[in-house]
Amino acid sequence: MLTVHHLNNSRSQRVLWLLEELGVAYDIVRYQRQADMRAPPELRAIHPLGKSPVITDDGKTIAESGAIAEYLIGTYGNGRLIPPLKLHMAFWESELSKGEWFAGEAFTAVDIQMSFPLEAAAARGGLQRGYPKTMAFLERIHARPAYQHALEKGGPYQVGR
Repeated sequence: MLTVHHLNNSRSQRVLWLLEELGVAYDIVRYQRQADMRAPPELRAIHPLGKSPVITDDGKTIAESGAIAEYLIGTYGNGRLIPPLKLHMAFWESELSKGEWFAGEAFTAVDIQMSFPLEAAAARGGLQRGYPKTMAFLERIHARPAYQHALEKGGPYQVGR
């Protein structure tokens, strides 16, 4: 059973809303902020950061609202609540037609940030069909030694599954 570790007056409210929109059954464990507005120490037992939102589901613990939303939509969404990717993919392709990287001729942190949505689009959004510049970008970042070292240290991940 999916459990939301909900801290009052926090971003976990968005997680609850998303679950309601998806119609997913969940349990909720409530935590109250301390007088100084910090999360209570009990949340550290769930996740080392001791923050909310955090969910646990099928042996997985996931923190950060963006990662949680990706997980929930990918696991329980059945194609719902995903924005139309074609507009985004056309924009990415257009930007990468100007050069190899998103912020100009040099690789920057912008390219690192863009890797996740592009990898998700490649995994489930049809990026392989009609977006050669964007697919070439993914090949370039995957070939970077630092990207490969990060996978060696952190382990492989599967975006969009």
